[in-house]
Amino acid sequence: MTRTRLIRRRNDKARRRATDSTRMPFGSEVADVVTYESPLNFPTRDRWRPEPTVQDLSHDSVLQAQRILLKWSRDPVTLLQSLLFPALTVLLFWLVLDSSVSEHSGTSNTFGMVPMVALVGAMSGSSISALGLRREQTTGLLSKMWTLPTHRASAMTGRLLAESVRIVITVSAVLLVGMVIGFRIHSGLPGYLGIIAVATGFGLSFSMMITALALMSRDSHIVEWTAIGTQLAMFFNTGFVPADSYPAWLRPAIEYQPMSCTIDTIRALATEGPVARPMLLTLAWSAALLIVFTGPTLVGYRRAATLN
Repeated sequence: MTRTRLIRRRNDKARRRATDSTRMPFGSEVADVVTYESPLNFPTRDRWRPEPTVQDLSHDSVLQAQRILLKWSRDPVTLLQSLLFPALTVLLFWLVLDSSVSEHSGTSNTFGMVPMVALVGAMSGSSISALGLRREQTTGLLSKMWTLPTHRASAMTGRLLAESVRIVITVSAVLLVGMVIGFRIHSGLPGYLGIIAVATGFGLSFSMMITALALMSRDSHIVEWTAIGTQLAMFFNTGFVPADSYPAWLRPAIEYQPMSCTIDTIRALATEGPVARPMLLTLAWSAALLIVFTGPTLVGYRRAATLN
């Protein structure tokens, strides 16, 4: 018992000494503890900007667009699909079909064929872009970018910005080749800017649709099937042949499908023809595609970035 009491007393003294050593000092010693400075010497923040902001979104969107454009510039398939293929298609259609179609309709088919090929080139480039997005999802790049200290909306806005640049380059290249074979923009610079604006708006709406299909669908071949449908649509619009050349039962579908409306708008802008009706139809189709597919695109991108 005596030995046990001695051990307990020794332990109690040791516990008291430990408690006394951890007590907060009094008087001036308290100030020394409060004013303690870290030896790491972190720099003081000179300004405060809440996250996220519009400035962050614009800056990060430009960075994302630069990344995508640099990737496309190093991809031969994208360059062929966006530039070389549309240019060769214009020349091929002009050599094979222009004379026969012009004789049948009584007017030059160049003003329908060139806008048609420009739109198909813009839409085909969107298909290649959607395939690249699926590869980024499969390799986990989207998940890695989701964790970066950047504005998360910049991934989509940057992609749309890159798509706009690609569409402008593709349409301008096709128009340049078209001028070699007789296509002219009689309305001058305003007409050219109007053509670029119409083609970009329609191209972005189509890009939103195919991006939503690529992100939301479980079928890995949905983008390829959409690209095939785009190529087939090239033969069923008012740019390939006039609407009167199609059967009567098919004519309404040909006249009011989105590609025909956009082609008629570009033709009217180039020739200074009546532009109000086709322009309204084109805006209606573009707005409808954006309204329907913007939500699924955002949801699909978030799911693709967070589930991997």
